Amino acid sequence: MPVPDFPRGAPVENAYGECIIIEKPVPVDLGGVWGGGRSGASRISCNLQLVYGIGPVIEARLRAEGYNTLYDLLEHPRWAELARPVVEALDRGDGLALARLGVRDIELLSLCGPSDVVFVDVETTGLASTCPLFMIGMLLPESTHELRLVQAFARDYDEEAAVLEEARIRLAEARAVVTYNGKSFDMPFMSRRMAYHGRSDELEVMVVDLRWPTRRRWYDALPNCKLATVQSIILECPRDGDIPGRLIPDVYVEYVRTGDVSLVLPIIDHNELDLLAMAGLLPFLI
Repeated sequence: MPVPDFPRGAPVENAYGECIIIEKPVPVDLGGVWGGGRSGASRISCNLQLVYGIGPVIEARLRAEGYNTLYDLLEHPRWAELARPVVEALDRGDGLALARLGVRDIELLSLCGPSDVVFVDVETTGLASTCPLFMIGMLLPESTHELRLVQAFARDYDEEAAVLEEARIRLAEARAVVTYNGKSFDMPFMSRRMAYHGRSDELEVMVVDLRWPTRRRWYDALPNCKLATVQSIILECPRDGDIPGRLIPDVYVEYVRTGDVSLVLPIIDHNELDLLAMAGLLPFLI
């Protein structure tokens, strides 16, 4: 069916077809996230329990003996060889290896600079990976006090592959992707949809999921850990008129059926609010 004119953004063509790209600068101050304090590597190096076999009791004993960092353990007769791979991963800034060793997401993020990080949120036609996605929203680094909102939007199911390619291009330079529930949903969903289109591209990037540190910190203060709830209560920014997430798949299907663009504009706004909520939440968790 003919694709109707779209009131936001502009059509962009890539190797996998055409989609809409909506972009604009947004004021977001993340200066406090990366400014001041001990470096991320320094903080991580103080966690002796990253070494296999060291628990709280042994860690306390080692500290009493003067072994306060992973680097100190390189001089220990018993723990030196087990500490070495952790130290080498830390020296490389290898977030993927450090994540496998047990370093928490927020600590990994401290290894990056503001130009290394992209916020990501996807919108899909359902929860199963057999359902297409139709939008990938991103906040890309622009400056310490400004990010660039980029939303790749599919006007029909056939434009999904082009949306995925636009995201892949923009995430290629990132060291870390910040998400909310993205470790279990957004990023695996993107990978499975790329595989559906016959692509084996792997995004070699750290995935920092804000949902779990949020839950640990405010579990007793929140009725649930939905991002809209966190934004309303913790960030004190209620979402008036926001479309409920549960309605989004059906609304998009109806848009494709009817071509009524007014149906999906609230979804685009919802995606932007989710991304801005993540950026606003991050400084509270560092």
